[in-house]
Amino acid sequence: MTGMLRHLLWIEGTAAECRRQALDLLVDHDPDTIGWIGTGAGGDGQSGSGRIHAVPPGQGRSLLGQTLAAGVIDAHSGFDPDDLGALAGAISGGGHCLLLTPPAEDWALHPDPALTRLLSEGVSPAPAGSVFISRMIRHLSGSPAVRRQTANADIKALPRPTGRQRMGTVEPTAAQSEVIEAITGMMANDDAATLLITADRGRGKSAVLGLAARAIGSAGDLRLTAPSRAAAATALASAGESPPTFLAPEDVQPDPSVLLIDEAAALPLPLVARLIEENPRCVMTGTVHGYEGSGRGLIVRLAETLATQPRAFRHMRLSRPIRWAADDPLEILVDRLLLLDTDPQPHGRVIAPQIERVTATDLAGGEEDLARAFGLLVAGHYQTRPRDLRQLLDDPSMRIWLARDQGAVIGILAARIEGGLAPALSRTIHAGQRRPAGHLIAQSLTFHAGIIDAATREGLRIQRIAVHPECRRAGIGRALVEAAREDALDNGLDWLGTSFGMTAEVLDFWHACGLRPARVGNRRDARSGTHAVILLQALNERGDELLAQARQRLAVHLPDQLAHGLRDVTPALAARLQKDLPARCDPTAIDRVDLEAFAFGHRSLLDAHGALARWAARDGEAFSGTDRALLDAAVDQPLDSTAMVRIAGLSGRREAIARLRRLLAQSLRTDDE
Repeated sequence: MTGMLRHLLWIEGTAAECRRQALDLLVDHDPDTIGWIGTGAGGDGQSGSGRIHAVPPGQGRSLLGQTLAAGVIDAHSGFDPDDLGALAGAISGGGHCLLLTPPAEDWALHPDPALTRLLSEGVSPAPAGSVFISRMIRHLSGSPAVRRQTANADIKALPRPTGRQRMGTVEPTAAQSEVIEAITGMMANDDAATLLITADRGRGKSAVLGLAARAIGSAGDLRLTAPSRAAAATALASAGESPPTFLAPEDVQPDPSVLLIDEAAALPLPLVARLIEENPRCVMTGTVHGYEGSGRGLIVRLAETLATQPRAFRHMRLSRPIRWAADDPLEILVDRLLLLDTDPQPHGRVIAPQIERVTATDLAGGEEDLARAFGLLVAGHYQTRPRDLRQLLDDPSMRIWLARDQGAVIGILAARIEGGLAPALSRTIHAGQRRPAGHLIAQSLTFHAGIIDAATREGLRIQRIAVHPECRRAGIGRALVEAAREDALDNGLDWLGTSFGMTAEVLDFWHACGLRPARVGNRRDARSGTHAVILLQALNERGDELLAQARQRLAVHLPDQLAHGLRDVTPALAARLQKDLPARCDPTAIDRVDLEAFAFGHRSLLDAHGALARWAARDGEAFSGTDRALLDAAVDQPLDSTAMVRIAGLSGRREAIARLRRLLAQSLRTDDE
């Protein structure tokens, strides 16, 4: 099986015709060996003697850990690049990948239900055509890995791959044997240690965990965790009769026994860090060039985490494919289409950097430039995934700048226009009644910071920025930001802004570029483990007014945030946030807006907590019994919803918050009478 090649069959036609032909082609396959991404596996969902389970578009990651004989991706239902990466990575050697699309001449212009989902920031107006799909058609049309046919062509059923081996009987390769030896050595040693195994798809990194468990046998005390049990299917199957104990990540408790973490790159980084810290002996696998989006970030963050811990750390790599041939045409094609293997190329000293603005069409037309630019984003932003490539090329609001040196791309900045909404819509956003797609900064300053008309101001949000690792500290990043600023000024925009995970380095960079903190999120991002910070620079009088309001509100809100939502922020970060903030004014007017937004709208407790605490200290004596206890719990322990629920004898957090809103609304109405 490992030496058998895979290809892609591209079927063009109407949705019904393509689905019917795909089912006819796969009629001899067992349904449970087929992965189908789309709205349904044909008319009755039948193939052979069973039923094919269809995965909705955008849910291809549910195929993690599976081994398939064939896969179908129905682009009539919308095309998410992550789905193609997931599906192709699950198809074994000799298997078939079927791509169903409208006719090529129509596909790029075909309404794509997935595009709004992919452009999670929102687009307006809708794009007239897809640059990403046009590029994809070009590659498919010229690839020897692709067999192309129309949906009404004469066909015969595709043969099933032959010679499939049961996972439990597969013998390890030489590289896997080295990993197994390292794991068995860890079992025999009580010293704290971490082993990281990285590879591209199909290299056997998940299987090697099961093979190690099989080698250790029933005498070993191994635990296994993964994003889901399905994601760990290969590891469990490879263990044969000696499977490790599977635990959901949230159920893993501190223990000295060896913990195996499969597909660690698909888990939130803070969770991975906690598992490592609490379990002294860990073995992890991660996909670096994949669609999970955190493989490289896992390595970087892991190195940072382990640098502060006295334990051995070893990083092993598996490079030879075992699920398919080393020269597999489908892998080569998918890598090229999704730019999965785009490590920054060596560059050396910067000589004469130049900044230029390019269109998505220009960028997609120069494959080398596109690969270099996207490679910088992958290396610089650990959550970058193939679907981000489509957003970069297909979002009509996106503006792109490249930094070049000696002809090579060494930096990229991507930004999009947002805000400029109608006053009535801004008011509904402030009340939490509307959340139109896009406008991240405009929405957050309106709803979370409480500036009622913030969304009416139009600005340019820097969404991504990355500079070649060898070219940093040469002013490239600042030059890219300056180019974006000049463009925003030329277009009469009110502000230049950005939102990133907050670190000391991030705050220092944006401060050097002239941007100042305008709001900090109360909760850590589940993936990065950092608090999001919004930074702004005013570009005109309207921008000056917005920034002044945001900074004044930050001065009022920040002390309360540092006591609760941001209580785990380091003193150094807190000092950076507080630097040059305006003197804290009388908070009465700001508190009133916050209290009304909480009582009569959907403002969160943490966003209104400071105002609520000051109101409770002033007017809380009017309440008694359970109401007073609930108010005290909300003020003293806003992060502990269990305490509020228990004290008030309510059914859950939602009921507790609803009751708090009613109490406050009653008081505010009384004050107004």
